[in-house]
Amino acid sequence: MAIVRAAHVIKGAASNLMCEQLRQTAMSLETTAQNAANTPNGIENPDILDDLQTKLEDLKVAVKNYHEYLEEEDI
Repeated sequence: MAIVRAAHVIKGAASNLMCEQLRQTAMSLETTAQNAANTPNGIENPDILDDLQTKLEDLKVAVKNYHEYLEEEDI
């Protein structure tokens, strides 16, 4: 599942940048997506899809927060 790989890559990059909020949020999305992929019909389950959507929105907020931090630091 592409979302698992994308979240994994973001988690690794966030670790390298020492951005803990972003790393934890990406890890949460990766875990949720991996569980969905490993559950029979998991990707079709509305509860799992809602959880994935929530985790994705959380990741967007974490990315936005990191971006704002970089702007504040004039980086």
